[in-house]
Amino acid sequence: ACSTAGQVRMLMARSGEITSPKNPAVLALRRLEQRRHREREGLILLEGVRLVADALAAGCEPVSVLVTESVLAEHADLRQTCDAMDVGVVTLAHERAVAAACTTITPQGIAASVRRPTPLARLPDGARLVLVLDGVRDPGNVGTLVRGAAGFGCDAVLCVGSCADVWSPKALRSAMGATFRVPQLEPAREWSEARRELERVGLRVYAADGGANARAHYDIEWTSPAAITIGGEGHGVSAAVRADMASGTVQPVAIPMAAGLESLNAAMAGTVILAEAARQRALAAL
Repeated sequence: ACSTAGQVRMLMARSGEITSPKNPAVLALRRLEQRRHREREGLILLEGVRLVADALAAGCEPVSVLVTESVLAEHADLRQTCDAMDVGVVTLAHERAVAAACTTITPQGIAASVRRPTPLARLPDGARLVLVLDGVRDPGNVGTLVRGAAGFGCDAVLCVGSCADVWSPKALRSAMGATFRVPQLEPAREWSEARRELERVGLRVYAADGGANARAHYDIEWTSPAAITIGGEGHGVSAAVRADMASGTVQPVAIPMAAGLESLNAAMAGTVILAEAARQRALAAL
């Protein structure tokens, strides 16, 4: 096996060390902070050793990796992974150059772009639990909900309307690698489009709502195929979902709270309901 110094020299020989924060490779990564660039280029920005490792382990194709010598020295597995990449993908970079490519205040010495995983066009037949995000605009909440979906056994995540992008840097960090572990559907522009797809595979649709007609989340029979819809911060689910609740097409679900407390935020509410669904399904499997 090559020594750390030998591998570092090999990387430097491949493409040279980047020192300037204005280097084109740095600017190309930083552009991916914006959704329009991610969608146009089909790439996503990854920051930090864990997130890069998770994406590569999930089979994402690396396009550009900027990494400091100290990070390579500290992480043998990452060093071996980088050494196996095609020439021109990995570039040694000074800490200030990596920091300029990152969106975080305290970057971890590595930034990378990878091909964005192709979203599912349709739900898989036999899907039994799907998380639907209806206009959840905070990327931190979106990432946390995706993490909950992966942790509690969802078959897919479907974003509707004005949701934050699950592939944004903040959402990816909040999901802590879970975005690569649970299938993502092509986002739906309208609720009606999403509902038709959910009904196509036989899912009963529920929506988190604190209204008087809502049933407690622990009184729902979650062992049957279901879709759990979480609305945005502050305003809750969209008017279209509320119209379907009024008609009985969508069933409202509430999380009982202690007196004086109004509600949980979107990420907490979704996590609580998903955990209850997973609990019931685990008991039913015994």
